[in-house]
Amino acid sequence: MAYLESLAPLGVKRAVLTGLDGLVIEALGRGGPSPEVLAAELASLARHMTPLAEALGGEVRRFTLATDAHEVLALKVGEYLLGAVIERGMDRKAIGQELSRIALRLQEL
Repeated sequence: MAYLESLAPLGVKRAVLTGLDGLVIEALGRGGPSPEVLAAELASLARHMTPLAEALGGEVRRFTLATDAHEVLALKVGEYLLGAVIERGMDRKAIGQELSRIALRLQEL
């Protein structure tokens, strides 16, 4: 089943669905970073943020990374991570809502 297709019309540069092991399950888009790099880095970030989230009395659910030109929006859904690379100035709210809709579909697995 394709989960990420709905992100293409929103102009997402790159998106991945990965497990917490950082292996790509599904990828969308072109350009850098490669799906493999994005998936591995998202998994690494989620693992390294876990102690802080636990110290705050919770768990990592969502995070954002911003550079001068791009943003990475990420959601943790059980044993999965969804990540989307977008250009600054894009409709991050709409993309975030679509990532949340995809996350709901993943929870049904």
